[in-house]
Amino acid sequence: MNVLFTQSWDPIPGKHDEYSNFISLYYNPTLERLGLHLVGGYYVVVGEGPRIIAVATVKDMQILQQTLLSQEYQDINNKLLQYVWKYTNKILVPYDPEFNPETYQVQIGVWRFNIYYNVLRSVQDQHHQFLKEEFIPEMERLKLPVTSVWRMTVGSGPRMLLECTGKNFVNIAKAIDTVEYRKIIRTIREKHVTDYSSRILAPTGKIEVPYLTDSMLKKF
Repeated sequence: MNVLFTQSWDPIPGKHDEYSNFISLYYNPTLERLGLHLVGGYYVVVGEGPRIIAVATVKDMQILQQTLLSQEYQDINNKLLQYVWKYTNKILVPYDPEFNPETYQVQIGVWRFNIYYNVLRSVQDQHHQFLKEEFIPEMERLKLPVTSVWRMTVGSGPRMLLECTGKNFVNIAKAIDTVEYRKIIRTIREKHVTDYSSRILAPTGKIEVPYLTDSMLKKF
């Protein structure tokens, strides 16, 4: 079972160059060495919250716990806090294996449309059925497919995360500016959930570029 570990922060103003070098040369390589497989780095284009989101996966909760308690992780995370503020992190697990791929891989150059909410207790079963039979198929038709559905186990904020994938900002904007999208969102907000919000995320390139470079070098 994939476990998702997400971190959010804002770079401290005036430290951009030092921050960028630290993330690329020290922070990301250290997380990889510790077993936190980096699968995405994004910045928030539309929506609230800290601007940067870093996403990593591990195979299970035990490995994640051991990593987060290690001295090396504590040391590198303390160094990160010299360059960022508004730092938060979350741990998420698959909401249902039916909605999530067996492996969570790096996706090159894609944008994200993330949806967050809490499910009303009185309609949990109906909500699951609604996702399967109506919401996910409709988002697929809108070319903004739901690629994974997560449930937060540690952290603050809404417990549900639906990750939708688009080619670019225009692709996402066209999808959400439709009658079909507004109808399906109105249904989920009025009948199934509370604390609804959404964000559009663009890739930072700090994960994708090294991944591409490494893949190319392995071919030589």
